Amino acid sequence: MNKIIPQSILPTIGRQIINQISRLLGLPTIENLEAQLQEKTEQLEQIYAQQKAIYRVISKIRASLDLETIFQTTTKETCRLLGVERVSVYRFNEEWGGEFVGDFEFAEVGWDELEFTDNNTIWNDCYLQKHQGGRYRSNETLVVKDIYQVGLSQCHIEILEQFHIRAYATAPIFVKQKLWGILAAYQHSRPREWETAAVNFLTQIAVQLGFAVQQAEQLAEVEQTAKDLRAASQQQMILFNLISEIRESLDLDTLFKTTAKEVRKALESDRVGIFRFYPESNYCYGEFVSESVLPIYDSTLSIKVNDYCFGEQYAIYYQQGRMQVLTDIYNAGLKDCHIQVLEKFQIKAQIIMPLIMGSKLWGLLCIHQCENSREWTAAEIRFVKQLAAQFSVALEHSHLLAQTRSQADELGNTLDALKQANLKLERLARLDGLTQVPNRRYFDEFLDQEWLRMGRQKQFLSLIMLDVDYFKLYNDVFGHQEGDKCLIKIAHTAQGVLKCPADLLARYGGEEFAVILSNTDRIGACEVAAQIQSAIKALGILHPSGKEQIVTISLGIATQIPSLAQTLHGFIGQADKALYEAKQQGRDCWIHFSMISQDAKSF
Repeated sequence: MNKIIPQSILPTIGRQIINQISRLLGLPTIENLEAQLQEKTEQLEQIYAQQKAIYRVISKIRASLDLETIFQTTTKETCRLLGVERVSVYRFNEEWGGEFVGDFEFAEVGWDELEFTDNNTIWNDCYLQKHQGGRYRSNETLVVKDIYQVGLSQCHIEILEQFHIRAYATAPIFVKQKLWGILAAYQHSRPREWETAAVNFLTQIAVQLGFAVQQAEQLAEVEQTAKDLRAASQQQMILFNLISEIRESLDLDTLFKTTAKEVRKALESDRVGIFRFYPESNYCYGEFVSESVLPIYDSTLSIKVNDYCFGEQYAIYYQQGRMQVLTDIYNAGLKDCHIQVLEKFQIKAQIIMPLIMGSKLWGLLCIHQCENSREWTAAEIRFVKQLAAQFSVALEHSHLLAQTRSQADELGNTLDALKQANLKLERLARLDGLTQVPNRRYFDEFLDQEWLRMGRQKQFLSLIMLDVDYFKLYNDVFGHQEGDKCLIKIAHTAQGVLKCPADLLARYGGEEFAVILSNTDRIGACEVAAQIQSAIKALGILHPSGKEQIVTISLGIATQIPSLAQTLHGFIGQADKALYEAKQQGRDCWIHFSMISQDAKSF
């Protein structure tokens, strides 16, 4: 009888047979293959985890535009992902020395209190300086598992010991094609074997930091450009306003004060003063006649200045248009006597521009920086030149005014008369010559304006057209002079009915008038029309149309909320049709366009 072999034993026997055959043929056994598979799987999982970590760090780098935040976040993440005790950033300067940036590092607890980069720590490596970045310029990394085992010089080891560094890995940070700095991972407590994956991770993070620095620098350039444009725009606006003030005003005291205040504001300087030389002083004596100064600095007003150096050596150059721009008075080659005068006014840097009246040096426009030295920009210097040129024109004008004072009075009277004439002309251009209410021209302008305004505000606009009944007969019987008087009375009476300042009565033509009512619906417009009709009848002006007949009017009303689907011409047409309908119904009445039948509307 055959024995039955359990199925669980068969795979084991099969594996043994396969392993035996593999050994005879010199091939890997099943256990070897499984071990290799496990190792590859673990490597892939490690690579996946590292790529995931890199992606997370890169996402955080790209999530911010603030360089300090980017570096702080990145060094912290890198430190913990690599399992090191510190990650720092070293930034090169122009001479290939550099410093560890205190705000750009992260250290684990226990190592964060070392005097490593609490403040920016200067570290000028002679090798890096001599070779302008050394291996890092070739985009190479540097890995040291133990500083005592790689043949470093004793001085180099002493520097590393000063910062308790035992092992490190570094990768260059490039901004475009320029070596910007180094990203460094440090081990303080013990040596370390740096895995290839860890070094690759550090290198990729350094590349992303380079992109972040480049982006931040580009953003800074854009912001600086925008700031410069805003400053230039502000300066040009101030210059424009000052030029207008200079050209319109003949009061030098006002000009002095306005100029000093606005120039200091535009240049953000500590003091701006206007200095005037005493006549016949040969430019050796003078005083500040106006200034604008920050409260923490001394005022220059009423201080007499005696500067023989200026009068004897510099005045002639300023009279020829010279401009002095000093970024630092102590590095400008000035004579001691000149420096003493500047120190008297706490000046560290300044711009001095001559103010010329005619062909003579009248004074100086002085811009002072008192807190520290200052680099003046080309735009600022150009601004001061333009202003000084206009100010010199104002001085010349003032001088000419003083010589022709008698003519100024006459000119003032002439200007006043001209202004009155202009006001009168403007009033006449808007008023009807007979009735003294607004004329047709002004009516058209005002209606167009209110049509647009009410359209924007989605409010009602009403128009009343009114006509004097049988006015031709009135003129034929009583004459045109009496007709004119009648129109004047009607205009003034109708004007008196209107209470809202925005309402307008105008003479539309002949015996026809028009009333514009803003923010007025159909009911309100009809009430106004009825009041005007009653007021005209109450005048009791006799009319020759029959026994004891009086002058009456007919009125047509239209109301709309203006929109793009409607036209102003159509709106006026509605009021005209309503007026026509009022006349057809026997005159001496008012009709609103909405009251007209559809057949009448279509005629």
